Amino acid sequence: MPMQSESHTVKQPIVSVQLPCDEHGNPMDYLLGRNCTLIEACEKNGEYCMIPYIRVWDGESCIAEFSQHKASFVRFGSSELQE
Repeated sequence: MPMQSESHTVKQPIVSVQLPCDEHGNPMDYLLGRNCTLIEACEKNGEYCMIPYIRVWDGESCIAEFSQHKASFVRFGSSELQE
């Protein structure tokens, strides 16, 4: 019998996400309320399945989109990060 994988959708809002590095080797941080207005989990159709992605918005513009496995850190919360 083939193994079945389970997917658990996270319902909490994402308040920050970090990628390992940009094209120049600098870590990429997106912080809700500082350099973006929305960070959302989504899916895109892949060749064999739906692939989990993260989209980062600044107002009406999508400023970043990447597959979730590229993220090195994701923080969940209810609002913008507090200092």
